[in-house]
This record gives sequence, C-alpha cells and structure tokens, in this order.
Amino acid sequence: MVDKLAIQTVTVTDAGLVRERNEDRLHVSDQLFVIADGMGGHSLGDAAAEFVVEALASTADELETADFETRKSTITEALTEAARAIERHVDSVYNSEGSKQILDFGHAAGSTVVGLHLGENPLVFHVGDSRLYRYRNEILTRLTRDHSLVQEMVDMCEILERDAHHHPHRNIITRAIGTYGPPDVEFSEVELRAGDLVMLCSDGLSDELLDERMEGIFRTTHGVEQIAKELLSAALDEGGKDNISIVLIEIEN
Repeated sequence: MVDKLAIQTVTVTDAGLVRERNEDRLHVSDQLFVIADGMGGHSLGDAAAEFVVEALASTADELETADFETRKSTITEALTEAARAIERHVDSVYNSEGSKQILDFGHAAGSTVVGLHLGENPLVFHVGDSRLYRYRNEILTRLTRDHSLVQEMVDMCEILERDAHHHPHRNIITRAIGTYGPPDVEFSEVELRAGDLVMLCSDGLSDELLDERMEGIFRTTHGVEQIAKELLSAALDEGGKDNISIVLIEIEN
C-alpha cells in the first residue's frame, strides 16, 4: 500500500428541482472526502450537515498520521461532537421566541454522512443512506450498505433488491447524526489502485438512478468531470426530487 494516492477530484452539488434549499454539504481535501446530507427543514438541515462537515474537517491533520484504528476512533469522536452540536442548535431554535409556531419538524434534525480517508489502508465510513461506490473494469460496485428500513427489508428477504428503489418507505433511515442518539458509524477498509474511480453521493442521486443506470454512464462517458455532469443531468431528468451531491475521485497511481 502507498501512503498517499495521486488523485483527480470533481465535486457537484445541486438543490434539485423540488427542494427550495440545498441541505447537502461537502468537504474535499488531499485525503479526506465527505458528503453530509442534512435533514430537518427550516434551515436546520443546513446547520446539521455543516456541523458534521466542520467536525470531520477539523480532524484532517490528526488523521494524516494516525493508524487505522486511531482514525476510526477519531472519526467517531468527531461525529459524536457534531451530534452534540446539532442537539444544542435544535434546542436553541426550538426554544426561541415564536419558533414553536413555525417549526413542523418536531424536535428532530440531523444528517447522514459518507466519507473516505485515503492514505495507507483507505478507510470508508458512513451513517445513513448516503453511499460510496467504486468503478473498476467497467463494473460499478456499491461499497456501503444503506442504514435504512428498506435495506433491512431486503436483508430479511421481505422484498427484492430491485423493488427497494421504488418502495414507498425507501427514505426512512435507521441511523443519522444528530437528535437520533449516539452516532453508530460503520467503517470498512477499501482496496484502491490506479484506474479506479470512487464516487461518494447523497441519496438525491441514488434515489433517482438505479446502480445499473449509473454504471452505464460510467461506461459510456469519458473523464471524471463529464461523468459527474452526466450523472447530475440524468438525476435531474428523472425528477430531481432531492438535493444531489457527488464527489468523484480518480485514482491516478
């Protein structure tokens, strides 16, 4: 394994065609890549995603020299602090004068997150239904498992994988960062090599496009910038019902 991979990175984020606000937040640095998808409405989703991204970005220097297990604990601690910040923010907004008349979200707000830290033993982490994929040898492979009600139904063989995409409860998640209890972060190690493409995305992309459709775009489109544009365009053509965010990374050595 190498200590630092040479990469090319493209980012795209769009509010979509239905939502008034873009509650997705992105962080991209030399080795750390993050998409946070905020939830809560009335700008609380924006703030939740911002807290998540800020907490993770603050760990960049520490992650640079940490071993695999230390990176996991550092990320967990950062997301735990982000959850506390979200809880404090929600409490302050909820208790402010007149706020109870305008808030319709209940006492909840939060964010999903998906991230990748490169270096030796590249590390994937996620909470919720934002995803990470690897494209290699013309095959697009999903490397994260959604923390969602529909995914649990698939795992229990109650519905088929192909039916999950259109299930009426597909947007019900079972984990998030914020007012949902302590963060339950899932980690995995990923093997990367020259020529691989890695994609992080919010569910605004994956809810609109099946994996097979995205794989077809990867196969027929040249260059990471154009691939990102084509993915966004296809999601918008399918309705763009949610915010859409993509971080696309090409591994060059």
